[in-house]
Amino acid sequence: MSEKSYQQLIQRVQRKIGSPRAQSENCAEIQRQPEDTADAWARMLSELGTVENVTMIPIDDTAEHIRIRWNPLESMA
Repeated sequence: MSEKSYQQLIQRVQRKIGSPRAQSENCAEIQRQPEDTADAWARMLSELGTVENVTMIPIDDTAEHIRIRWNPLESMA
């Protein structure tokens, strides 16, 4: 896994989470793309799983389609 491809994955997920719709719903769905290596995807999910007040819900059996939910009120407490 190249660091550049990992950073591109992170930026894509950040754009999705930062979208107006995701921000208003406190929820976003992310999906592994063909250019995402399995290692990069697993690393990103692992790091995202360490963020407080964030819940990841697998939408498929392979964990390649994930719903991310967060509670901004809990993070400010």
